[in-house]
Order: sequence, then C-alpha cells, then structure tokens
Amino acid sequence: MAEANDEHLAAHTHYVVEGNDEAFNHKSYQDKQVKDALIRLFNGKCAYCESKITITSPIDKEHFRPKTKINTGVGPKIRGYYWLAADWDNLLSACAHCNRTGTHETDLDDQFVAGKLDYFPLLDETKRAAYGNDLKEEEKVRLLINPCIDKPEKLISYNKDGEITPSIGITEKEEKMVQTSIDTFGLHRSELHKERREKWKDIEVQIERIKWAFNKYLQTLDEDFLDKYHDEMMELKRYKSINKEFLGVVRFLIRKELGELKHMMNTINVKK
Repeated sequence: MAEANDEHLAAHTHYVVEGNDEAFNHKSYQDKQVKDALIRLFNGKCAYCESKITITSPIDKEHFRPKTKINTGVGPKIRGYYWLAADWDNLLSACAHCNRTGTHETDLDDQFVAGKLDYFPLLDETKRAAYGNDLKEEEKVRLLINPCIDKPEKLISYNKDGEITPSIGITEKEEKMVQTSIDTFGLHRSELHKERREKWKDIEVQIERIKWAFNKYLQTLDEDFLDKYHDEMMELKRYKSINKEFLGVVRFLIRKELGELKHMMNTINVKK
C-alpha cells in the first residue's frame, strides 16, 4: 500500500507539478501478486467476455478507467486517471481481444475493429472526474458496463443463436451502456457468438434431461428415475459454478426455465 501511495504521488508530481506529457511508468500494479490475485478473483476468466484466459492467451491487468490516456471518442486523447493506477477497485483481468484494439469478424463474417484499450466514453464529458474529485457524478454518466458493480445479468439478454442484446425493460441509458460495451469489447465477435450458442444448447439439453427423468418418475414412481432426476439437477448446478465460462448465458436460460424447474422440485417434495 505504501509503495502504491508513493507511486501515486510521484505520478501526480510528474504530470501536474512538473508538467510532463510523456507517460509515467507505473510499476506497483505490475507485481506478480497482483496478477495472481486478479486471476483468482475473476476465476481465470475475462471480466468482460467471460471466456477462460489460458496460458496461450495473455492476461491483461486491465485498468477499467485508463491510467495514462483517455480516448473519449471525440477529439484528441486526454490525460488518464493516473491516480487510480494502483487502485484495486479499478483493476480487472481481461483477455487481449477485449482489452486491445484489433480486427475481428462477426458470425456473418463481417469485419469490425474493437478492443477497449484507452477508450472510456461518458454521456456528458463535463462530468469527467479530475484529480482530487470523487467519481460519484462521473458514475452517473459512465457508458461502459463495470462487471463488478453493474449486475450485467440484469442488463444483458441472450438468444439461442448466441446473440447478445440489451434486456427488455431497462432504461434508455442502460441500453446505451449495453450497446457501447458490446461494441467496445467486441462481444459480438464470431468465436464468442459460437461459444454462447453452444452453451445455450448444452443447457437446453440438460434441462430436457431433467424433464425426462421427472416425467418418468411421475409415470412410474420408480426411485431410479428419482435418483436420475437429482443427478441431472446436480449437473445443471455444475454449469453454474463460478469458474465456468459464459455464466451470463447459463443464468439467463435457467431463469427462463425457473418456473418449471421450481414446479418440478415442489412436485417431487409433495410426492415424497
């Protein structure tokens, strides 16, 4: 903590007191312990796309609010949130595809450029936080979803084709946040589209297995089918484990089926 505070003051001196424009060399967040902690905190997954970050794909120690320069989307870049460079609440783990600018393809083979890098758009640029100010007002106009505090599962919907869209019933500002995040992180890139589609199929199949075992038990009252029902329910729960990829899709589809799943559980309890 002391090292981070010293670096914070040194960065402020570098930029503000001495008036330097070149990037300050932040080091404290680069510590291996920080990387390891982020991997554990995010269960080895990218905070934005929920895919596993493996040894073949580097983990980016991502600053949600860019530390050096900010691309506002309009005009030249401006000075970043250098005082948040070692702030734990500003650090996430991200995959290179979500965090670095690159060219990708959609599921329809259309090419597009995405990757957050130093992009951090606001609805109202006059609310941009400066050194010494808290983030309360800026938070009201932030346009990128923060997966740690925004409860993405309430904002985002999916369909069986792997498409990701804003949820029905959210506010206009929330819709803009979802669409801005999809476009910025490239969440419509083809490999994610495919993986979400496959995950949807897996959950559909698993729910059908539960329904089959449940109906067989009702027809026969055979305890073997009851055991099968419980086994299949446990398998569905395993899909919801926090270390699994694409939990957003899993939870979304289970919520859609929750009424019927609860009905089956209540019926089983009555039968017992």
